[in-house]
Amino acid sequence: MTDIWTEAIEEAYASAPAGVVAWDTLELRHPMLDRTYRFVLDEGEKIGETEPDENGKTQDIYGRVLRLEDDAPEDAGELVEFIATAFEVRLPASEADRPPEMSIVLDNVPGGLMKAMGPAAASGQAVELTYREYLSDDPDTVHFRLTGLSLRKVGVTTLRVEGKITFMGLHSRSFPGAFYNATDNATLGRS
Repeated sequence: MTDIWTEAIEEAYASAPAGVVAWDTLELRHPMLDRTYRFVLDEGEKIGETEPDENGKTQDIYGRVLRLEDDAPEDAGELVEFIATAFEVRLPASEADRPPEMSIVLDNVPGGLMKAMGPAAASGQAVELTYREYLSDDPDTVHFRLTGLSLRKVGVTTLRVEGKITFMGLHSRSFPGAFYNATDNATLGRS
């Protein structure tokens, strides 16, 4: 016997276009970071090379070049590079007395970010985070976006950043983001 959730998942899988891949992306912003860091959970394609080292050798940089939405916090509407890296987002636990909080783990991050994340985490100011989802058949359109996220409780180890993502003010926002009054909603009026 199937339930409604199983049926919904089966329908979603059956209706997904063949050959289309979803690209999950993360964008990290903080005043102490030397730039905005963007990552894509994908093997990517070659998008550049590092500067030559003292021996004249370079390394290929893999990722995706994707267009940001028109109201993005930085580089709105522009094509930007997302570096291919592994990351994991763990969904929040369901607890009645606590606001939702997700965990994030970024592996194999660039050295510049590793050096900057320690002082940024110690500053007490949260790292702003934006999650976007793109589809491989339409890299110029953000198909899903989560904003207003803050990366807190950051731990930095060799080539790994771990932290907790909080939804700022989520518990104090009205749902579904609308205000109801007796003028616009006659059934709310008292007789």
